[in-house]
Amino acid sequence: MASALASLALSLFIYLEALGIGARALNTLLVPLGVLGILAASRREIFLIGFFIGLLWFWWIGLSFRFTDYPLLALPTVIGIAAVYGALFWLIGLLPLWGRVVGLAFGFWVIEPLSFAWFKPELTLVNSFYSVHQAAFFCLVSALGCFLHLQKKPNERWWLIPLGSIFLILSLALPTPKRADMPEIKIALTRTDVPQNVKWEKPYIAAQAIDAIKRIDAAIDEGYDLIVLPEAAFVMFLNKNDDVMEELLFRSRRIAIVVGALHLKDKLPFNSAYIFNRGAMIIADKVFLVPFGEASPLPAWMGRWINTLFFEGATDYQTAAKPTDFTIGGYRFRAAICYEAGIEAMHRGAPPYMIAISNNGWFTPSIEPSLQRLLIRLYARRYGEIVFHSANESAAEIIY
Repeated sequence: MASALASLALSLFIYLEALGIGARALNTLLVPLGVLGILAASRREIFLIGFFIGLLWFWWIGLSFRFTDYPLLALPTVIGIAAVYGALFWLIGLLPLWGRVVGLAFGFWVIEPLSFAWFKPELTLVNSFYSVHQAAFFCLVSALGCFLHLQKKPNERWWLIPLGSIFLILSLALPTPKRADMPEIKIALTRTDVPQNVKWEKPYIAAQAIDAIKRIDAAIDEGYDLIVLPEAAFVMFLNKNDDVMEELLFRSRRIAIVVGALHLKDKLPFNSAYIFNRGAMIIADKVFLVPFGEASPLPAWMGRWINTLFFEGATDYQTAAKPTDFTIGGYRFRAAICYEAGIEAMHRGAPPYMIAISNNGWFTPSIEPSLQRLLIRLYARRYGEIVFHSANESAAEIIY
């Protein structure tokens, strides 16, 4: 029971976000309760805490199997993911109290199971009164560690009271960068609602391209300076489709366009954002790929076996060496595609503005868009950014 309550305390914020409820005061109380549960748990209990957190945060991953020939793999996959997080928390539980403090605060910066980087315990702070500074979660966990350590010998360890109080104050007061000013250009963020089960079907590919062109034309008529369309708005290797490229380059003399499509280079596939502006084009290839969804994190021989068994021998997507920055209307942006918009490395050293494009149809309806939004919000606040997000099957919005 205690394990389930601790897990719920560290997961409820995602579900409240999905319901449109910020609940900052409630989250401010729940986070320390969940952390105390981890610091004080037995090894068995801490495994269960990790298991339930993995389940509550990532059950939606199994939904992607709806669109494969192996839908029955959804449940064992989700249980396996939860077990991995249970095992990682169990390893933290092998440590003494201060080892648990350090392991919880920093362990998931270093350990990213199968290269999946969306579990960050400090995300629990984003809809609370705590700071989102990188050190804030460590300060909060350290404060709670001080108060737990004090209980055993309160007369001898009185000095832990002021020390814990300082850590607690820092967790609330650590500064973060001032948010960038809103750019003075008119940006159209588009949402599409193409179900994933038909998105890649041949009869719908042309219809999606026509719809994208119509949206661009409407944005031109409404006087927008920039339009952003979602990931895979054009379901094709766009750089190999001369007719569509010509249409987009022509329209880019009147409006800047950012749109998602595939990119074929040296016979290798990339998932990319295309930036059209003033009759010219830049291709921003994805840097961080979705584990298993876009590239296998396993050794090469095993990855080939997985691709042959489950993906009809498809080749993994390739990656760019670094993120792509570009300028529109005098403002510098960074391009991010879906999963990687929730990766901190995409935000380090970035310009003050980011354009993110997503296709969340794989996982909707679920909490996945809410978790993605929280991750983007965390890093946007931590780095003083404004993120313009356009998506399929979830909200198009400005996040900061």
